[in-house]
Formats: sequence, structure tokens, C-alpha cells
Amino acid sequence: MATSARRPRRRAPWIIGVAALAVIALVVGGVLLWRARVDGGRAEAEAFAEALDSGDFSGVPLAGSTAEEAAAIREHVTASVVAATGVEPTVALTDAGEVEDGVRTATYTWTWDLPEPMGTWTYETTATFSGDDGTWSATMLPNVVYPGLDDDSGSLDVEITRGTAGSVTDRDGNILVAPTDVIDVGLDLSQIAGNEDAAGTARELAGLLGIDADSYEQKVMDAQAAGETASIVPALTIRASAKGQHPLDTAAALPGYSAVEGTLPLAADRSYAPGVLGTFREATATDAEESGGEIVQGELISSGGVTAARRDQIVGTEGLQIIARGFNGSSEVVKESEPTDGTDVQITLDPELQEAATATVAGQDSPSAVIAMSASTGQVLATGLGPSGQSYPVGLVGQYAPGSTFKMATALALLRTGDTPDTQVDCPATASVDGRSYKNADSFESDLVGSMSLAEAIAHSCNTAMVLQSGNVSQDALVDAATTLGIGQDAPAGLDAFMGSVDPEDTGSEHTADLIGQGKVLASPLAMATALASISSGSTVHPRILMDDDAAAADVPTPLTEQEAADMRAMLARTVTDGTLTSQLGDLSGGEVIGKTGTAEWTDANGEAKLHSWVVAAQGDVVVCAFVEDGGYGATTAGPLVRQVLEAAQSAGLE
Repeated sequence: MATSARRPRRRAPWIIGVAALAVIALVVGGVLLWRARVDGGRAEAEAFAEALDSGDFSGVPLAGSTAEEAAAIREHVTASVVAATGVEPTVALTDAGEVEDGVRTATYTWTWDLPEPMGTWTYETTATFSGDDGTWSATMLPNVVYPGLDDDSGSLDVEITRGTAGSVTDRDGNILVAPTDVIDVGLDLSQIAGNEDAAGTARELAGLLGIDADSYEQKVMDAQAAGETASIVPALTIRASAKGQHPLDTAAALPGYSAVEGTLPLAADRSYAPGVLGTFREATATDAEESGGEIVQGELISSGGVTAARRDQIVGTEGLQIIARGFNGSSEVVKESEPTDGTDVQITLDPELQEAATATVAGQDSPSAVIAMSASTGQVLATGLGPSGQSYPVGLVGQYAPGSTFKMATALALLRTGDTPDTQVDCPATASVDGRSYKNADSFESDLVGSMSLAEAIAHSCNTAMVLQSGNVSQDALVDAATTLGIGQDAPAGLDAFMGSVDPEDTGSEHTADLIGQGKVLASPLAMATALASISSGSTVHPRILMDDDAAAADVPTPLTEQEAADMRAMLARTVTDGTLTSQLGDLSGGEVIGKTGTAEWTDANGEAKLHSWVVAAQGDVVVCAFVEDGGYGATTAGPLVRQVLEAAQSAGLE
């Protein structure tokens, strides 16, 4: 029987399709698995960059730590730099890296926009991500914040470095402010546990140092509330030479007590010319934070006066060191700027005249001041402040009604209406203007009542004669005359000063009262000294305390003319030869003396009527203004003070 070959069976088409799909699935699955291994963790690396930048790690997968612990690590490492500079770093993902053996290593760039001269500081760190359980988790360690910090105690610290500070000298080169060895006493909050302990310790330290306990307690509590638990809250800077005057041995037993030796530019005599020199102190963390990076914690800042105006010149450029403190106390300077030395600043105060001015008002019972200045240059020669120990510089920043000394401006305004020193004015015993009654001072001689020349009205300080001119002198004209005399100008560089004000909107009785330096007119002794200096020199004077201040006087709408200056000097000379200053200055030896008295009424906190006492006078190139807050009539109280200083100016050869 014959046999035949067997024909092969054909596969069904759907079986072939399934097989093909299976192969494709295996290939695609392998590709996806490979991609998962390669791409896994990129999103987490980007999210981790945002957490490093903001300090908020909530929602970010972490290995070996909680979100709170990760945030604490970041804060621990960066806290000193942030507190010192007020600057937070920015963080960006630079390279997500590749996955090797189930671990991704990402690279991050940290950028700090530090205060000058340090500028921008940039560095890179790395962080590892593990995806063994399908979730890519970051490992947070100090070296993620700064490379090389392998231990939990690793951190970045900041230290200020300084060159040699310059000095402040008077016009003769005598040193007024110079580098001085000091001890900064305070509390180290990192050594004090709990708000209650900190508050009690602060009050106890304040009591030992003799400073205000409420203020220091609040300062410590504010530092704690701001999270400055790693900072020292300063209480008092003590000169090393005065160390024995404070119970520091007792204070040293307090928890958190800190005493750091250093050097500060300080006044050789703390009572010298208050308000002029200013004081230095080290900036706190709060100062740095509030400055927005302009101030670095620990740098020297000044509270005002010459040292504030010339801080950079005196201090030089402070250096800054950022130190990485690693394992077992190791440290490395990782970013720094070099300090430069400061240079000297010379001011215009004359040593002899300053001593005389200080002695002149030292015995006063009420806040008082004596200002002396050069009419030709505007240089302030002396700023005496009394009584002894008073810290409020009324001669510079006081805002008082100037009384009849302001009649200098009124007289100038009258000259500009066409009057002359010989113009006749009426000086009755009383006068009523705009429903308000005015009278002359009780010391005004009754036989003077009647018609007199403008020069006589100024010399004898007739109030009624001036208020009766309210219709002839507008408020705008009065403001313009005051401006010509330098009242209301900007304070000079290096001095915190009030240069006076006259409200241009005053009308009616306020305008009338302004004519005699009452109403709303305000001035400081420096402002009134400047007014007479302008008359004496013949042009608007700009006061100055810095020897190298070459700023010109501000342009005024109506400059003083030669005739106006001559007429004003003639009238003010009569005040001395035949007026309210005759008994005090009429027999003063030397050249011609011009001046004006002033008495301003005011009411104290108890409702009692009081008098401000003013006298401003000039002899030769020296102008002196004396003021006593609670005095009597100007000539009686302030007159002798002016005489003493003018005599001292003669002795010093300054007339």
C-alpha cells in the first residue's frame, strides 16, 4: 500500500497575533522597567530642592529623619549666617544625577547674596535618594547644606574682623573718640532654658549692672521670640578700665552670663559735647534682620552725631569670616573679606571754648545750653549742655518758642516793606490784635511807652510795637525773612539738629503771635545762633561740625542784601549799647557786640506758667546763644552765660 507525505497544519492567525503581542509586551515592559530604574527620583530631587530653599520639608519623602528633623538640620547649619547677615540662601537643583545600584545622587547649588564687600557666595552640595521600596526618599544630613559637615553638630558660624579704627579729634587735634578696650556683658541664650529662667536672669543681671530691668528683660524675651536662641543678648558695654566699678564676679554666677573682650571707638570723656560725637555699638541679630542684609550682626553701628555721619571713615571696612565647623571641633574659613583700617575725622569744636561753654551751664538747675559758632564759616565751636550729666542735647535738637530773639526775622521783614531803623512805630503798654491782648514784659520801662523808632523797639524788645505790624508783614514775608536767616534749613552733616520752623499757614492771632516768637514758631539754640551769624556775616549761614564739610548754604528765595545786613547790625548793636543787654554786655571789652534777648512763655506739666530764657549775641566772628528752659527774663538768666563764653572766646583768641 502506498504511503503519502503528511502536509503541515497552518497556525490560526489569532494565535500568531497573541504571540506577537506577548513578545512586544515583554520588550515594552523591559523598557519601562529600565526607564523606571533610570528616571526614578527626578521629581523627588526637584521637590527636595524646593524644600532646601524654603526650609519646609513637609510632604517630601525622607529617609532616616522626619520633616521637622530635616528642617532643624538646615536651620542649625545656616542659623548663624542668617542671623548675622539677615540673608536667607536660595537653593536650586543643578543636576538630578543618574541612578546607580538603586541610588540617585543629585547636585544642588546654594547661593547667598551677602552684604558687600562679600557679595554673592555660591557652592554645591549633593544629596542621595533611595528607591528600594518604590518611593524615592532623600537622606538629610548637614553636608547637604554645606559640603564636609558630616556630623549633626556641624554648622556655619560668622565672625567679624576689624582693622584699626580711626579717631575723632577737635580742631586742635585733641583726641575725642578713639579705640578703647571694652567688655561686652550680656546673656548667652543657648545656655538658658525656658522663658521664665531667661526673664528672671535678665532682670537679675540688669540689677547688677545698674541698667533698666524692664527694658533688658523685654530685649531678651524679644530675642527668644525671634528664635535667636543661639545668640548673645548684650546688656552693657563696659570700658575695661572701669571693670572694677561693676560686680562682674557676682554676675558671672548667673546662668548664661557672657563677657566678651573687644575694642570699640569710644569718647575719651563720656560727658563731652553730648549729641555731637555719637556712640558705637555692635549690631544685634535683630539689627541685621531689620536691615534686610544692609547690616551684619556684630558690625559696628553708631547711634548718631559725627560717628554716624562718618562711620565708614572711622571704622574702615570690617571683614567677615564664614567658618565651617565640622566634626570634633574642626574649623575652616570658607568665605571671607579682609578688613581695612579706619582714618581720623576732625571736627570744628574748639577745646577752650567747649570747656568754657560746658562749665558755664554745668550749674544750671534746668535743661540749658550754650552754642558758639563762627559767623564767617558756620563752624560750631562749642555745644555746652547743662546741668551736668544731662543727656538730651537741647542746644541742638530742642524745639522751643524763641520769644523775642525771633524779632530778628520780624525786623528784617519790616525792612523789606520799606521801613528803616529810624521808622517810627507805636509802642503802647498793651495792644489788642485779632481779639487777643498783648503786653510788654513786666521789666519793660514805663517811660518808654509811646512812639519810638524801629531800632529802639528792637533794642528794648517792645512786644506791642511788633504785634501792631501784623497787617504790614504777611506770614509769607515772615517765613521768607526767617529762611533768609537760615531758620528751617536742613541739619548739617554730622549733627542731629532741629533748625527751626515757621508755619506758612498761620493766620490771625497765630500770625500775630509769630511776630514775637510765640504762636507756633519753634527753634533750637543752634537755629537762633545761625540766624544771628547770618546777620553778622551778611549772608545766610550753613552751620557745620565736620572740618572738611564744604557744603554751601542752601539757596534762599531772598538773599540778605548789604543794606539789610548793615541795618540789622545797627539795630542789634543798640540792644547792647542802649537796650535789654546793656547791663550784661554793654561794658564787655573788645569790639562791637550785637545781640538780642528773648523770653518765651510756656506752661509746664503742672499747668504752671514758666519762662524760656534766651540771649544770642555776637562779637567779632564769634556768635553765642544761651538758653535756659525754665529761666527768667532773657537778659537776667541767659545774659551772664553769654558773657562768660564771649570772654572765653577773647581769651582763646577767637573773636
